[in-house]
Amino acid sequence: MLRDRRFRNTVLTLAGLGLLMFLLYLVENSGSIKLGEVAALFAIWGIAAVSLNLINGVTGILSLGHHGFMLVGGYVTALLILPQDTRELISRSARSQMNEFTLGLNLQDWFTAVGLDWLASPEALGVRFVVALFLGGLLAALFGIIVGFPSLRLRGDYLAIVTFAFGEAIRLLASTPLLGSFTNGALGFAGVPSQFGKSVWWTFGLLAVTVFVMSRLKFSSYGRALQGIREDEVAAEAMGVNTSYHKVLAFAISAFFAGVAGGLWVSWVGTARLDLFLFTLTFYFLVAISLGGTGSVTGVLLGTALVVFVRQYGDPLEQSYALSTWLAVAGLLLLALALGAFAYRSLQRLRPAWHPVLYPLAFAGIAVVAVALLGADLNALERRWQGFGMRAILLSVLLIVIMIFRPSGVLGRSEFSWAWLFGERKDVPTEEERAQDAWLSNAELNERADDPDPAAHPLLERGKKPKEQ
Repeated sequence: MLRDRRFRNTVLTLAGLGLLMFLLYLVENSGSIKLGEVAALFAIWGIAAVSLNLINGVTGILSLGHHGFMLVGGYVTALLILPQDTRELISRSARSQMNEFTLGLNLQDWFTAVGLDWLASPEALGVRFVVALFLGGLLAALFGIIVGFPSLRLRGDYLAIVTFAFGEAIRLLASTPLLGSFTNGALGFAGVPSQFGKSVWWTFGLLAVTVFVMSRLKFSSYGRALQGIREDEVAAEAMGVNTSYHKVLAFAISAFFAGVAGGLWVSWVGTARLDLFLFTLTFYFLVAISLGGTGSVTGVLLGTALVVFVRQYGDPLEQSYALSTWLAVAGLLLLALALGAFAYRSLQRLRPAWHPVLYPLAFAGIAVVAVALLGADLNALERRWQGFGMRAILLSVLLIVIMIFRPSGVLGRSEFSWAWLFGERKDVPTEEERAQDAWLSNAELNERADDPDPAAHPLLERGKKPKEQ
């Protein structure tokens, strides 16, 4: 039975990957520029959100400086692959803050200097981009280690403030003359090759690498230690976990992939500017983690898809409509919220299914819809109003609803699996459980197995009975 399930899961996984590749091929060749950009943006933000989840979700440390790590990786990547003609334009600009040294920081010249001319050719731009991403990730990881050291003494809100201060400090420092020779100040770089950031193959390929690494890390001994720190740091340290080492390691790995996401981000935009790395980036990632599931890689990807969809296709939310229309939509949302809560409580067999809080919510929704429909001809409701920033407000409302009804997110800490999809229950013990049962029932290894009273050791009931002496 177990072998059959493994074979079935393998076949389904390969079929799923094939279907994903086919969908990406359709997106790449659909001719829709926006659809391709949305898919690529989902992959880029997915890398950043999954990497942030390692700190916030798995380790349980609230980090608010992810946009700073992305800035480091983005600027390093842009500087290393900037075309030669763009460098000449920057050097001729009177407002340029870059000097000859920083304009010479490019992989093309470095490969030529060491005799690797084929890597300096225009055809090898993809290889140089990968090298630049790796170096940008490494420098971001170095900053992650620097930020991770305060975590050895700080916890909770204090550490969150430190990470937020880092993100803002690195962004402001980049505009000062101190680092202006590397970042070109507020002008930034234009003309960054964008064929990589907008390619679904490049972005989804790096997203696959990120998801694979984070999934393997989550279920490894290091991941178990990080989860132990999240549950109870004192208990984890008492059990022999080096909490300082593991927390700094989590910061370094997370910052590395954030730097990679930053490199893809500047390539997606085609330029590197300071206003691309505002705190709103970290806000979007936190919303994605909270919506999808804190600690779940699958949940974070689900939350990222929702955030990207609202951001890219939320234009109708910010158009000008009559107030009666806005009231009707608000009333329908209240009704949908009440019905959704009722459906959730019914599925979870919570009683009463209609919680007393839901009655005023449903009545308010009905009343608002009635006022909008009956008073549509009133002058006060015919006035038009444009909802600037409604996309961010919608995400904030979704976040509030999720925090009220399911604080751990839609998927919680669980991951997608074929057994979960088919509703199967784990009825076959794992190899670890078999080994544990064998140890408990072995008289030579476990002296308690000789105890004639099995009720005194209920764990022995799970294993094979000991042999009679």
